Amino acid sequence: MMRIWRRLVDRPLLCVTALAIVLRLPTFTTRLFDADEAAIGVQGLVVRSGGTLYRDIFDRKPPLPPLAYAASFTLTDSTDIRPMRVLVTVLLVLGGVLVAHDARQRWRSNSHALWAGTLFVAGAMALFPADAGAANYAHFALLPGTAALLWSRRARWFWALAAGIALGLALLTRQSWLLALPAALYGAWHSGRWRHAALLVAGAAMTVSTVALYAPFGAYWEWNFTNSPGFVFAAAGVGTSLLRALGSVAGFVGFHVTAAACLWLLLRRRSPLRAANRDDRDVWLWLLSGLAAVAAGFRFFGHYWLQVLPPLVVLATPVAAEFAGRARRLALAGVALPAVVAFALLFVPGSFHQRPDPSALASYVRSHTTDEQRVFVWGSYPEVLLAADRLPAGALVHSDFVTGRSGGREDPAVTLELATPGALQLMLADLRAHPPALVLDTSTAADLGYQHYPLALFPDVEAFVRAGYELVTAIDGVTVWRQVTDI
Repeated sequence: MMRIWRRLVDRPLLCVTALAIVLRLPTFTTRLFDADEAAIGVQGLVVRSGGTLYRDIFDRKPPLPPLAYAASFTLTDSTDIRPMRVLVTVLLVLGGVLVAHDARQRWRSNSHALWAGTLFVAGAMALFPADAGAANYAHFALLPGTAALLWSRRARWFWALAAGIALGLALLTRQSWLLALPAALYGAWHSGRWRHAALLVAGAAMTVSTVALYAPFGAYWEWNFTNSPGFVFAAAGVGTSLLRALGSVAGFVGFHVTAAACLWLLLRRRSPLRAANRDDRDVWLWLLSGLAAVAAGFRFFGHYWLQVLPPLVVLATPVAAEFAGRARRLALAGVALPAVVAFALLFVPGSFHQRPDPSALASYVRSHTTDEQRVFVWGSYPEVLLAADRLPAGALVHSDFVTGRSGGREDPAVTLELATPGALQLMLADLRAHPPALVLDTSTAADLGYQHYPLALFPDVEAFVRAGYELVTAIDGVTVWRQVTDI
């Protein structure tokens, strides 16, 4: 193993590139790894048809991933998800090369470069299948977030501006990177005082403001930030949240045991609170902001940890590069074994996160609607719309904004108070303006999470359905209503 390692050290950037491609090979499949991919895809369908984000389709998520999906759907004239998986692979390669190159510049060592790139790439993929394989917001944000961290620390003024632009791109792919703004500002201030801090803010603000070129900026801000605190800080059971937190931390540490061990050793050697170690305080702030992003909403999804990965790699790299002999072999095993396990699990993604197969329902929808007709899904089942290649009705990616349901919170007595303000009115206005050809009620299915949210809980929605639709069938537990009159 040591002989192989020495050969790899001579070509760190090439090795990091090859590792990223190999680890992501199992993701080049048409199967969805996560419902987020379908939700992004539904927004892409609307944009492809000429619609506008935050005007014709709403989600509490940033705009760049849906725009990328829309471009892919337009270019391929299909809803094939694989081009997005290829794009995420390219982003991972660039992120790994960026981290490796930065480490080589900082420590003048190919060994540091190889450790940095390997920890980064393997770390991004050492997650459970739904989190590692999906082309979701977290994976899109990893490259710009990493660039913002690394560039904010550099001495030249244009790197501060570039860091701000990168942070802005991270915000436009996953808004939780806003939590990293204090860390980025501290890093810029430490490298170039207020001039750099101002340039970073200017770059970020300029980048985020470009939303106005393709979407209503006010609506973007409202759905991504103004409405988010109620969702993020919604009440959750203490016991449930604690179990989720412990399970999530254990899973991440188990998959990233080498990086975690390096961080522990670094803490023992060089406390960031000591004046002598202040040069890396900004990276510790990035790490804390990433941990805060993981805890936001008390849901602790695996892909949330991707925001922790860049600062963890920067801090762990010099420790890992010092290992020799048995310690190095153990460190390499701590990276290789989790990577191999995660790679194998990508071939059986349903083992840990099983979602119902929408094929039968999607086939019915395709055969009973035209390309121009819309379909209203009561529930959170965007997979069926993507599989059927049909536009959504109701203006919302899913009904959770109306019910307040999210992250395991499925008690109407609790969640209805958490509904997004104005979401029900948006849904009804769109339904009346563009009556769908079919209504799919997932509250009658046993495995789609809407058993506690029948249409009867929302009299206006139920009245709309009963006034113009007839119940025609049930497929996999989902009740199908067909339009019978003009509304």
